[in-house]
Amino acid sequence: MHALVIISRSGIAAVFAALLLAWAVTAAAAMTFSTQTLPDGTRIVLAQGPVAEGDAARLRVALQSADRDASGYKLLALDGPGGQMIEAFAMVGVMDDERVSTVVRPGATCASACAQILFLSGAHRTIEGSGRIGLHSCHTSGDRSRSVACNALIAQNAAARGTPYGAIMAFLHLTAATEMHWLGAAEADCWGFTRRPSDPGHAPRHMPERTCL
Repeated sequence: MHALVIISRSGIAAVFAALLLAWAVTAAAAMTFSTQTLPDGTRIVLAQGPVAEGDAARLRVALQSADRDASGYKLLALDGPGGQMIEAFAMVGVMDDERVSTVVRPGATCASACAQILFLSGAHRTIEGSGRIGLHSCHTSGDRSRSVACNALIAQNAAARGTPYGAIMAFLHLTAATEMHWLGAAEADCWGFTRRPSDPGHAPRHMPERTCL
């Protein structure tokens, strides 16, 4: 079990500054946002590609075309390899404002900042069919060594949104920055990374240490 590390606002700024280059992608490789209509007529937003500067603003515009589901949330479908950590957290601010749930649909993959920040920040979070999320450690921009402070920041954000802190921190701590641990729908559900409207409070659906080894 990993101890809960609380990072102050000044500490968050320091982590962002130290890791900006490590998580950067070129502006030319930004996410694309499109509106898709589900069989029941509900319009959702599909976000594809790496997270890059300006994506938070583009997401805010795209979400204006999305409908709310029966629980009152807009749905954001994710399919991307990760990208800029700072911009991903800016997108989370937009998601909070707009009340957004997240989904990884069949055949899609959501990894790194896409999974650890965007997916886990959805009010409700689901993985459908063959969809997968990929988790790994943050790293510094110099020698690409594991960043404890960055991992704690991500785990702190996830825990505040109902993900068991120990579960997400275990993957961040044990998976090297140059590797990726992939989870399908059943595994992600077992570890408490998914959350449905029917799930009570912030409780994980199962006890990870007992059923997800």
